[in-house]
Amino acid sequence: MKVNEITVCNFRNLTKQTVTPGAKLNIFTGDNAQGKTNLVESVYLCCIGKSPRTDKDKDLIAWNKDYAYVKVKYAGRFGDGEIYVAIKNGVKKQISVNAVPLTKIGELMGYLNCVYFSPNEIRIISQSPAERRRFLDIDLCQTDKNYFYSLSRFNKSMIQRNNLLKQAATLDEARELLFVWDKQIAEEGAKVVFKRSSFCEKLKTHAKKCHLNLTDGKEELTLEYVTQIKGESVKELSGNYLTLLADNVEKDFQLRHTTVGCQRDDIALKTNGIDVRSFGSQGQLRTAALSLKLAELSIFKDLIGEYPVLILDDVLSELDCDRQRRLLNFDKDLQILLTSATEIDSNLVKTDCKYFTIDGGVCEEKPPEFNI
Repeated sequence: MKVNEITVCNFRNLTKQTVTPGAKLNIFTGDNAQGKTNLVESVYLCCIGKSPRTDKDKDLIAWNKDYAYVKVKYAGRFGDGEIYVAIKNGVKKQISVNAVPLTKIGELMGYLNCVYFSPNEIRIISQSPAERRRFLDIDLCQTDKNYFYSLSRFNKSMIQRNNLLKQAATLDEARELLFVWDKQIAEEGAKVVFKRSSFCEKLKTHAKKCHLNLTDGKEELTLEYVTQIKGESVKELSGNYLTLLADNVEKDFQLRHTTVGCQRDDIALKTNGIDVRSFGSQGQLRTAALSLKLAELSIFKDLIGEYPVLILDDVLSELDCDRQRRLLNFDKDLQILLTSATEIDSNLVKTDCKYFTIDGGVCEEKPPEFNI
């Protein structure tokens, strides 16, 4: 999968312009706060319909402007496409694919696939289980639209269940009111758990291989999907889920929220047998996070038959030269959009490359002689 053209208008500090990336490595350099991250953020917005940096769409509109839009033209194994996202103050965000408006954000998933890596992605390892669930959910939503809809229905049912727990006057009333929502939660939650578990099995193999490569075989990364819901099939998981909810209804009533279920899932990560989430050094955290991101690329290739676009936002400074080289030359078929505040050592690059500079919100391609 390749991004062929990026058009932005009033997107954060970016002026109206069109950028044409190359098919392989693209390096965007410039001082801080000039718009490098904003440009690659616009691509990711067209991937999942949301920014990786903010939950507020209004933050994406340039200062003193009423609207912003992004248009990305891409090519995949099923042909070319165009995604358009328009944001206007006081109006619901508009998204279209090939000029056809979408009614739900879930309809966007799978058209343009991206893996996004920035220094903040270390939080996947170092912060709460919610970050690791988010990591799983973003990948699964891109590769499986049915997962997106199951997760959406599950979340809506959980909101209803928790509201009822707050409103119920007695435990008996809670039991009576919760039954319908428990059934829905168990059905959709079982699908979520089953697909998360299957994805983690693939992730385990690829992440171990990537981590050994990044550390020259000195560290072995292992991971395990952790869930309270047990079972080998969706049907078995659903039945066990329903039983678990029923067994904990008294506790849930006392605390006024749901205490069990896949909203508490996690990924256990260890390097050489030590829990990297709690005891890993900064270097180990960064390497583990990078291993997961590289593993994502391989899983996407297995599941959809092509690599996603890899977005690397200001991450090379966090890595030594050997890891930089391995990352920049991961695979000749991979398109990379990379931002950096400093120039990249050309000796690290063994693939075709286009260089751009970004200054004051304006992106310009560097002349061909720069690449020699």
